[in-house]
Amino acid sequence: MHRRILALLLCTTSIATSQASTREHDSSWIASQCALISGQRWTERPFPVLYAMVAQLFVGRPYRAGTLDTGLYERCRFTSEGFDCVTFVESALALAQSAALGQCSYNQFMHQLERIRYRHGVVDGYPSRLHYTSEWIADNVAKGIVRDISSQLGAKSVRKKLDFMSTHAELYPQLRDSSALITQIRTIERRLSRRPMAIIPLDRLPTALSGIQSGDIIAIATTKPGLDYAHLGIALRSGGKLSLLHASSKSGKVTLEPSLEEYVRSYPSAAGISVVRPLTPVERASR
Repeated sequence: MHRRILALLLCTTSIATSQASTREHDSSWIASQCALISGQRWTERPFPVLYAMVAQLFVGRPYRAGTLDTGLYERCRFTSEGFDCVTFVESALALAQSAALGQCSYNQFMHQLERIRYRHGVVDGYPSRLHYTSEWIADNVAKGIVRDISSQLGAKSVRKKLDFMSTHAELYPQLRDSSALITQIRTIERRLSRRPMAIIPLDRLPTALSGIQSGDIIAIATTKPGLDYAHLGIALRSGGKLSLLHASSKSGKVTLEPSLEEYVRSYPSAAGISVVRPLTPVERASR
């Protein structure tokens, strides 16, 4: 019995030490980016431009899926060791917000990241994470973090039945053995299915492109049953060219696609795009 207790204590201590080391590494990475942003005086630029510049600091970082689902309990997680399309967009936005507020630090970054990632900016279990991009957009519009400009670029109002998570629970570690969580997710899906989405169809894409600027978040809508969007990226306009920054599973890293339009048109199951513009952050009291 004593040996079991000792083994458990040693295992717990090892995990805690590993987590502390990881946090220290991530904190140092954020600190180095903050120093670069400050040294180059990027915060003097308009916020969407700042966001686009900050996003380029992630180019070359490895693609890594599933980083938010590594623990038993839901908390706001971050690793600088790799990003998927969502964590890239969120992390770059949180870092840009922290810099724009003049409070660029790991703690402020994590505070902003939590506000972006969770419904009403509060962690309250797995279902409080904004899993569906349509809700991510709506919730961050409500929080004053972004503005959905899709309608002014020619979007159509679209409703779609969303049920991918509840009908594919085996793909989500937290849902595999929890009927209670599946029920909560299903309730969220029913609510979202009644909410219209503003989607620019592919045949209106050429006209819409002229209204997209650096720092706009591009969400690629999908024809896949049960899902609203399949991919996220950040627009970058330079010298008349409109490119897309994104975390690419195909390339295995955060990379730049030279043509946003060509990438969207070649994306499997693409039904169109939504465009949201990041807003200059307003200082709020940190917790």
